[in-house]
Amino acid sequence: MKILIVDDDPAIRLLLFTVFGEEHEVSVLCDGHNAVSVLSDPNHQFDVVLLDLKMPRLSGEMVLEFLSGWQNIKTKFIILSGFIEEAAHLKYSNLIATLGKPFNIKELVKLVEGAAESPLETVA
Repeated sequence: MKILIVDDDPAIRLLLFTVFGEEHEVSVLCDGHNAVSVLSDPNHQFDVVLLDLKMPRLSGEMVLEFLSGWQNIKTKFIILSGFIEEAAHLKYSNLIATLGKPFNIKELVKLVEGAAESPLETVA
């Protein structure tokens, strides 16, 4: 599975890369602007994006908003945020979960693995 980690916190990026890097192909970015650039390529083939909500330059919500009109995008998104109350209202078809920081690693791994096994329409 191809996973894209987008977070401005280097410690979170390292943690997530460590957790998923051995079993999956993982790429890491530090802001939403770079995420949009990468995800704009129709050949990116990322299965799951772990996306921070609050980042400089372009927030996670703005990334989702930018990509929301794309009918052919199959990538699933999981929001990771210290501002979980602000993430609760987000409704995007590709957003499958929101987790508050600090998050439970086992719960996150379960969500990511479940996302890989389920079609977009049935992931909760």
